[in-house]
Formats: sequence, C-alpha cells, structure tokens
Amino acid sequence: MKNICIAVAARKGGVGKTTIACGLASVLASQGKKVLVVDLDPQSNAAYVLGTNPTAPGTAELLAGGSPKHLEAAPNLYVLPGGPDLAGHSIQSLDPEDLADIIGSMDYDAFIFDCPPGVEYLERLGLVAANVAIICTDAHPLAVMGAGRVLNELKLRQQKGRRGASRWALALSRIDLRRSMDQALDQQLATAYPSIKRLIVHQDSALAWSGAERVPLMQYDSNCKGAKDLQVIAGWVFNG
Repeated sequence: MKNICIAVAARKGGVGKTTIACGLASVLASQGKKVLVVDLDPQSNAAYVLGTNPTAPGTAELLAGGSPKHLEAAPNLYVLPGGPDLAGHSIQSLDPEDLADIIGSMDYDAFIFDCPPGVEYLERLGLVAANVAIICTDAHPLAVMGAGRVLNELKLRQQKGRRGASRWALALSRIDLRRSMDQALDQQLATAYPSIKRLIVHQDSALAWSGAERVPLMQYDSNCKGAKDLQVIAGWVFNG
C-alpha cells in the first residue's frame, strides 16, 4: 500500500475526535511518516490545535479545485485547515468520491481526515476517501448512538461493494476507570459489536493541554499516557 488514509469520525460532538486525530497524526509524524491532516470541520479545530492558522485557505479550496498551501505544524506533520466555506453549496453538491480522487496524487505516507460531528456529507467525504476508520465515542449514551450510526454507514458501504474504509475500530475516548459509566462502556461495546476492535484513550490532561497550548502532542509530552495510547492505535492502523 502506497499510503494509508484514516478517517476519524464521531457523529456526536465533544467526544475527543479532533484530539485523537491530531494526536495520532503527531505520533505517526514522530515515527518518520509524512502526514497530512485534512480538516473537514467548518470549525477548523484541527488546524487550531496543531498550532497553524485555522483561517488560512485549506480543505474547501482543495475540494474546489485549488492548490492551498499545506501548513507545517511539526517535522513531517502538515495540515489543511477546515473553515466555514466547507458549509457552502458547492461543497455540499460534491460527489462522495471527490476527496479520494483529489488526494490520489499527493505524496504523503498517511492522510488523516478529521470528520466533523453531525455534518454527514462532509463526514462521508472522509469515510469514502479512507481505507481505515476510527470511530470515537465516550460513555455518553448519545455518543454511543452516534458511533453506531457511523458504523452502520461503513457496513452498508462495504456490503454494497462501494469505495471507502475496509476496516475500522472503536476508540473509547477520555476513559477514567474510576467512573462507573466508563467501567461499563467497554463491555457495552463488546456486547453490541463483538467483532470490532476496541482501542482505549485514557483521560489525560496532557492531551487537553497540548491542544490548548497549540503544540502537537509528541512535542508537548511524548511520554504521557495519551501518547502511549495513541501509539497503540498507530500500531493497529498499520499492522492490523
């Protein structure tokens, strides 16, 4: 495989999806892989937390046929910002395979698509362009429900033989085993989705602070618990 394309999705907002997408990108870049984060969120949070200009031309311009500059966040780590233009009619009318076609000629080892919560046409662009998907959830019932909807879409596309991710895993986000709901989440998902890999990202203030201070995770604290959890996810992405 020339490169790997990873969609990070969660139908509900506030479950740590961008934190996982950007942290995973930082981990892969620290391993010597050239990584592009494609921010599909009109809020442009990925570009912000990686320390680049969230208002610079980015994914919307790319999808419109332009050649926006890929912003360097760290060695081997680049980002295309999202932004409000992603909500425009021209983007809404794109074919779901357009992003996959556009990135085909780009020279990166890994692409990470930070899919927005609740904007299905933008999420679909990422899911279709990906060959691997990470679906994020925390213990909130609405987050679990949202993750299930993403999983259903992935399964349906695969059953119909359509382009898109061929394998996926659940990322259990911000897990603190002192909380009873977090203790129950893994078993709940194991029962509901027994054949789907579950990966845990524990509650870790370093993950939040790296975003707040706009420093990629591996530059902020490469030895934190969150970095170690994301290294496990990186291993699953590349080695299955």
